Amino acid sequence: MHDASEEIPPGRGYRDSPEQPMYMRVRLLGTAVCVFLAAASMWAQANGKLQMHFIDVGQGDGAILISPGGQTVAFDIGRDMVGMNCDKPVAYYDQLGIRKLDYLIVSHYHEDHIGCVPSVLASVSVDHVEDRGQSYPSEFYDAYAQATKGKRTTAHVGDRIVLDETSPSPVTIEVFAVNANGMAARDENDLSLAVRIAYGGFRAEIGGDLSGDDADGYIDVETGVAGAVGKLDVYKVHHHCSSYSSNVRWLAQTKPTIAIISAGDGNAYGHPAAGCLERLHRAGVETYWTEHGNGATPVPGWDTVSGTTVISVDIAAMQYTVAHGSKTEPYAIGSRPGANVAAPAAASFAWSKLSGVYHYSTCDWVKSIGPDNLETGDVPPAGKALHKDCPTHR
Repeated sequence: MHDASEEIPPGRGYRDSPEQPMYMRVRLLGTAVCVFLAAASMWAQANGKLQMHFIDVGQGDGAILISPGGQTVAFDIGRDMVGMNCDKPVAYYDQLGIRKLDYLIVSHYHEDHIGCVPSVLASVSVDHVEDRGQSYPSEFYDAYAQATKGKRTTAHVGDRIVLDETSPSPVTIEVFAVNANGMAARDENDLSLAVRIAYGGFRAEIGGDLSGDDADGYIDVETGVAGAVGKLDVYKVHHHCSSYSSNVRWLAQTKPTIAIISAGDGNAYGHPAAGCLERLHRAGVETYWTEHGNGATPVPGWDTVSGTTVISVDIAAMQYTVAHGSKTEPYAIGSRPGANVAAPAAASFAWSKLSGVYHYSTCDWVKSIGPDNLETGDVPPAGKALHKDCPTHR
């Protein structure tokens, strides 16, 4: 995520304005906080299932995995960029009773992903830290590097760690993207470490702020790795569901059933963006949001503002559940997107053969394309960019 706190080399601009809708190897006060901590205490022990806790950290990012055998992995420990504090992640670790992490996997070096690492590691030890290597010019990176000194290993594509290694059903975490997989990326988001978690037939992906668009200085990394990642049950939406993430080709190949969006109330970046959410809906993906955010409006039946959200995977029953607040919703492992809701409108596309952009068929701009130039199809045309945030006549 780009924001005023992220250190960017001189002359570089911020990508998300208020107008624009890994490897593997505390305490709060108030009613809202009581609910938050109660959710944590419900899942404080290993329970023979794979648990994935997507923490409401505000406008930031952070998740914890607990293997069926009790090994622990953190994916980023972000700082709330609205509240500018680490209260929520510190409290959640405390309430889970976590005093040691087997692994910390860091996607990239922006404050909203690493800003609370020193605060959490003040009371939680870590055995191994996996990140993209190199460095980044910011005080938050410096504090992160100091807090993890002597524990860091640089990740590479294909690296794997195995949790519960002696179990008949181990959990595997594999790297699919890091440092833009060799492409000439200039933006820290594009360098994000992306991993896939596999347990039995269950698949999930966490990829920090990975980009899916060749625009405004970003590089499309998503398209190049989508085929290797394959079908997903759970997708942690890249880049807080910015307009530059979750492209059509990524969604067409990974076919996630549900997606988690981590975005904070009052954020200045328009997260989650309307274009990102539109693409998710058209791919049949149900979403759970840690907070309402400050962008697109959630669509009833498709989008749930869920706070901290816990995925619990039972491979014997071939299902996983999504728990948020007092609600628990079941999904079959490998189920098709949109299995629990009515099917979305067909994801067909239209474009002018003279233009470098294409549109969803419902976009009002399609009506302005002359019949001699109009082309249509059920898959996006090669070499053209999607018209983002298109007004529709549905």
